[in-house]
Amino acid sequence: METRPFGKTGENFPILSFGGQRIVDEHQCTEEEAIEIVNTAIDRGIRYFDTAWIYSDGQAETRLGKVVKHRRSEMWLATKTWEPTRDAARQQLETSLKRLQTDHVDEWRLHNMWDYARLDEFTGKGGALEAAIQAREEGLVRHISISCHTDPQILVAALDRFPFDSALVAVSALDHFILSFAEEFLPVANARGVASIGMKVLGLGSLTHEVERSLRYAFSLPVSTVIVGMETMAQLEQNLAIAESFSPLTDEERLAFFKDIIELAKPENLRWKTNAWNNPTGWLPRRRGLK
Repeated sequence: METRPFGKTGENFPILSFGGQRIVDEHQCTEEEAIEIVNTAIDRGIRYFDTAWIYSDGQAETRLGKVVKHRRSEMWLATKTWEPTRDAARQQLETSLKRLQTDHVDEWRLHNMWDYARLDEFTGKGGALEAAIQAREEGLVRHISISCHTDPQILVAALDRFPFDSALVAVSALDHFILSFAEEFLPVANARGVASIGMKVLGLGSLTHEVERSLRYAFSLPVSTVIVGMETMAQLEQNLAIAESFSPLTDEERLAFFKDIIELAKPENLRWKTNAWNNPTGWLPRRRGLK
């Protein structure tokens, strides 16, 4: 697989990385299957593994930890804190480390800045960012990250507040049509040497009929790597095959893809772009300063 620099960290990762949210009972993946999938991913060259404290009440981290216990040196581990306050976030980090069976994570991410109020909580006095900085000083966390699904300008503002090492952002082809991280955030991140991780590539299932073009679209963007959730060995093999034979979309292919999927660019297919995603106050997001 093609590898790319991961911001200013000095690391390089293959373009395909592992989203660990789906290796759980909720997605009909048994523990035995989960362990086999993760081990096979490592054997085939995947190094970057993303998970979160909140996923399936901890089952996602716990299952990943059963592989981490034996193969920590082969894995880059990223997990997230959901709680915006310093003390609560610290408790979540300590729980994550126990579940993952490790004494440190390579990245700790402030999870899902769906609006400016949440960003203010995380980055303000007594916020989770303070816990992240302290944990980095203690060696529990190597790099500090942040994620956002909704509005790229929220993350632009975040970078003005703190020099985050990386950012996890939604880059499905459907995201191109509204509040595009590809258009509005990636140029800023790359100019500042901030690593970018793509997510939501298959649009929470809206693009599963277009796996190859969806992955090629995301890989063609100027991102550091792309995480894809995989709950079966067949999905892992399919994604690896696309990544291993990757060639960027041409302009003509990209335009044809957009034409074929533009009718899917609706709130019900872009739920992560709505205020209702984690903060049920409405549908479409509203930009700060706009009525």
